[in-house]
Amino acid sequence: MPQPTAAGIEQVQREAFSRMFRQVTKVLVFLSPLPVVLVSLGLIGDTSTWRRWSVGGVLLLVLVALVVVSSWRRKQVVSSEPGTVLPLLAFPLFTVVNLSLGGLESPLIFLVVPASFATAILFPTARGRRWAGYLLALLGVQAAMTWTGVLPDLVPQLFGGGRRAGHNDALLLTMLGVTVFLVLWANFIGATLRRTFRGMVLTALDARDDVLKAHEERVRSLTTLSGEIAHELKNPLASVKGLAAMIAREVEGRPAERLGVLRREVDRMQEILEGFLNFSRPLLPLNEAHVPLDGLCRQVAELHEGMAGERGVGLRVAEGPPVEAWCDARKVRQVMIDVVQNALEAAPRGTTVELQARTTPEGGGRVEVRDRGPGLAPEVRERVFEPGITTKPQGSGLGLALARALMRQHGGELSLREREGGGCVAELVLPAAPAPQEQAALAEASGKEAVS
Repeated sequence: MPQPTAAGIEQVQREAFSRMFRQVTKVLVFLSPLPVVLVSLGLIGDTSTWRRWSVGGVLLLVLVALVVVSSWRRKQVVSSEPGTVLPLLAFPLFTVVNLSLGGLESPLIFLVVPASFATAILFPTARGRRWAGYLLALLGVQAAMTWTGVLPDLVPQLFGGGRRAGHNDALLLTMLGVTVFLVLWANFIGATLRRTFRGMVLTALDARDDVLKAHEERVRSLTTLSGEIAHELKNPLASVKGLAAMIAREVEGRPAERLGVLRREVDRMQEILEGFLNFSRPLLPLNEAHVPLDGLCRQVAELHEGMAGERGVGLRVAEGPPVEAWCDARKVRQVMIDVVQNALEAAPRGTTVELQARTTPEGGGRVEVRDRGPGLAPEVRERVFEPGITTKPQGSGLGLALARALMRQHGGELSLREREGGGCVAELVLPAAPAPQEQAALAEASGKEAVS
């Protein structure tokens, strides 16, 4: 059973926390006018040119970013580091806006706390710490500009104006210390929640694996037991069929007809048991070789000429260049027989079932079996490959399941699709032949497996 990868767990966490933040964002949308109002008030009556240019530049960059992101979404451009660009651009832009409102004395300064929490919970621990350090570095820039007085009009007129808004150094130092502490604390809480959630995900996955493992063992034991029961039933059925044949030779009229019905039902039961046994027993190793698929199509068509004639259905193999595939001829023939029989049973009288072998662009082989039957509904087309699912009144639902298993054992596939103009197309796809060295290694491994 494949174990969940670190990347898979990371993706689960990211999606879960993203859903949570989307819900939070819906609430914050109603509060979004607040910073806009604060920035607007800070600009009213203020004569600082640098402030207007800074805020205008931020707004322009935000608009450009929105256009670029929208274009990426339409073109389905995916970043190799999802979510990295957003904080890399958003944090400096926030710093510029916060400086325009007074730096450490800005009413927006404490927004760095939820920003630190968000990066810690959305990103792995090491990266979340780097983002916290990035935030603290930008906070240090604001503190330096506040204390040095590089901008004599750092604080807007609305909040007191000038380099300071009346606060002394001790108060500003305390505000800086509290802000740094809250940034680090928020980062720690976010990282702790992230680790807790990761532990919950791993626990849930382990519990799921235990349940699946127990279910697989239960299914395996039931399949083995059912196979043994089916095998034991074959001998009594053969005896019943033989006795019915002996009695039928001694009677005439209605009793003989009824015995004929009995023998046909026994035949049907034997077919069901044989199909179940084929499905329940392990797949034998492949005996692969270079096989002409076009020749295999002609062999299968010859085998079914009688069945096609009885049903009044044509059966032909489309002409084309030779097609060769690396496969187990016996198993591929078994799959083709099952598919062709299904096509003949579905095809209306007077129509033709076509077989065609072609080479795939990758160098493998493809066989298509086309009929003009009623086809399959889209919701049923894939389910018919599940054991026990059948559209036939007297079908066992095991033929296509076994056929697909045999194709996938080759590394190929068996699929059904709707035929243009009505009907169904069954497609058998086989991969390209491996290199000669790989063929020898595979043959040696197959031989060892067969001996063991």
